[in-house]
Amino acid sequence: MFFRREPEPDDYPAPPDRTWPTRLAWCVLVGGAALLVLRCSFATVVEIHGDGMAPNLRSGDHVLFVRGTWGLDRGDLVVYDPTPPPPPPEPAPVQEQPGTKPVPEARPRVPGSRDRLRNTAVVDPKELGLDDEWEKVQRRSGVAGRPPPRSLRVARILAVPGDNVTFGDARGALGLAINGEPLAHKPGEGPGEPGGRPTSFEIIGDRRYQVLASTATDAWPGMGVPADGGPYEMPADGYLLVADNRDEGACCDSRAIGWVESDQIRGEIVLRLGGAPEDEQNDKR
Repeated sequence: MFFRREPEPDDYPAPPDRTWPTRLAWCVLVGGAALLVLRCSFATVVEIHGDGMAPNLRSGDHVLFVRGTWGLDRGDLVVYDPTPPPPPPEPAPVQEQPGTKPVPEARPRVPGSRDRLRNTAVVDPKELGLDDEWEKVQRRSGVAGRPPPRSLRVARILAVPGDNVTFGDARGALGLAINGEPLAHKPGEGPGEPGGRPTSFEIIGDRRYQVLASTATDAWPGMGVPADGGPYEMPADGYLLVADNRDEGACCDSRAIGWVESDQIRGEIVLRLGGAPEDEQNDKR
C-alpha cells in the first residue's frame, strides 16, 4: 500500500533572484512611464517668450506649468487665452407637430463649466499639447471653424471672482484696492532696469514680488473705468490679471480685455526652473 506525500515548501525551486541591473531597468521603465503620464495629463515644462513678466520671468526662461484652475489665489502666475470664449449657440426653433410632445430646449452652458475649456510674456500652445484638446472642445461646444489661439499669455492674479475691486484708489498700486485693502507697494532699491525703468515691490497677503512700474498713466479701458476720477468699486466678475511688466503687458491683460473667465485660464506656473545667470538676482517670486 502506497501513501502519497504532500509536497513541502522546500520541494519547490526558489525563484531566481533579480540582479540590481534588472531592478534598475524596471525602475527606469516604470519611472519613465509615470513621468510621461504626468507630463501629458497634469504638468509640463514650457518656455517663456518675451519679457512681459520681467523682472520675475524673462524671455527664454523655462517654467513648470500645471494644468487646471483649482486652488488659484491672488498672487499666482497663470497662463491664459486673451481671446474670450465664444457665446453658446442659440438653439434652433423647434416646430411642434400635432400630437407630439415638445422637445425640451438645450440647457445653456454655465460659465466655468468643463464644456469650454512678442511684447508680452507668451507661451506656445503647442508646448502644452493643446492642439488636440482645442479640437475636442470645439466639437463638444458645437462651434466649428474657430482657429486655436496663436499664443497664450502669462499674468499675475490680483483679484479672484467674488472680490470687491476699487479702481482709482490713490493709496494702492495701479490705483487698486481689493476688498477695501489698497494694493501695497514700495519703491525698489537700486537703479532699476536698463533704460531707466523703475522697479517696485508689491505685496498681496504673504506674496512679495517685483514689478516694472508703468511709465504711462494707469488706465483700465477694458473695464470701462474712466482714466481720471473715482474711486469706482465693482464686484469681480472673473479674474483680474495684470502683467508684472506693466508697459509691455498692457495690450493683453485685464487693463485691455477686462475680467478673465475661468475657461480662459489654462493653468498655473508653479516654479521657475532657470534662465540666464544674470537674471537670477531678479527672481523674487
